Amino acid sequence: MKSARLLLPLALTCATPAVAQTTTTLYGIIDAGVNYLSNYGGKGSWSMDTGLLSPNLFGLRGSEALGNDMKAVFTLEGQFAADNGASVGPLFGRQAYVGLSSQSWGTLTLGKQYDFSFDMLGPGRYGPSFPMIGLYNLRLGPFGGLGVPGMPGGAMDFDGVAGAKRVDNSVKFTSANYGGLTFGALYGFGEQPGSMGQGRTYSAGLSYARGPFALTAAITDARNAAINNGNDGIRTWGLGGRYQLGGAVLNALYTNTRNTFTGGSVQVAQVGTTLPVAASTTLLLDYQYQWANATLNKVHAHQASATLGYALSKRTDAYAALVYQRAGGAPGATAWIAGMNGPSDGKTQTLVRVGMRHMF
Repeated sequence: MKSARLLLPLALTCATPAVAQTTTTLYGIIDAGVNYLSNYGGKGSWSMDTGLLSPNLFGLRGSEALGNDMKAVFTLEGQFAADNGASVGPLFGRQAYVGLSSQSWGTLTLGKQYDFSFDMLGPGRYGPSFPMIGLYNLRLGPFGGLGVPGMPGGAMDFDGVAGAKRVDNSVKFTSANYGGLTFGALYGFGEQPGSMGQGRTYSAGLSYARGPFALTAAITDARNAAINNGNDGIRTWGLGGRYQLGGAVLNALYTNTRNTFTGGSVQVAQVGTTLPVAASTTLLLDYQYQWANATLNKVHAHQASATLGYALSKRTDAYAALVYQRAGGAPGATAWIAGMNGPSDGKTQTLVRVGMRHMF
């Protein structure tokens, strides 16, 4: 991916002897396409939707060399809708942090950041194939009873693998790579007077990658003001891994997510592969089974998807995707593919999408 490098204003660098040691990079992703959804409230629908294979992002990241293997780092990142140009959330609602980094010990940052359920079970599990993972490959289904605050259907990205929610007011440490082993921990302050526990988040993860093999693990416990006045929340732990076999990359994931107040929980078992099928052409196949406990009426969902991508250049690709979900386990359980505007009125829902994406 090419990046535009911008010199910082002279006012910020006049006191620094080596201006070349300070860089700021502008980067982003724009994804747009046309969808056909087989069942949305009982009817088929056509739409032009954006940010499904990748979120539409723009951001700034930078660093300044401080000497002695130390540098200052920052990231400011926002999300937008490419169909109308509107901001999705605050200006820098995806990430906003500053910190220190060293090749010998790691990175310490403060601000709004991803937790380790995303870092380790998302990009950490997929490795280089992660850019092919669309929002529609992730969680929603008939699990609204889980009660994930602020998420569509009460279940969108309930295990955090999509990174749909980040952690405000957080301090995060990610280690350097020690012979393939990396680890980290995050703490998000609830900032409630008189209580350190209300609304707080903790997260930790580790990854070991060696040759064609990688294994990752993470746990995140996020208390939320909407759940028992901030004394309970959503707790997720998971294990993932990948193995490269020739040109193919196989991946697997297990997650367990629980509402610590109601006791409702959902487990996910997922397997997939990324296959190079021709020059500049990659096929991603994915299957997942999601199932809830008795508190959530033992609803479940099967979901299978295929995404075919063609690289027009290093920064631009076109793709086609097919996703099918079937829900069941209880009367009234309805399918709902992640990223779609609403649920079906029955057990099944199918998505067909054709789109393109540009990265800068």
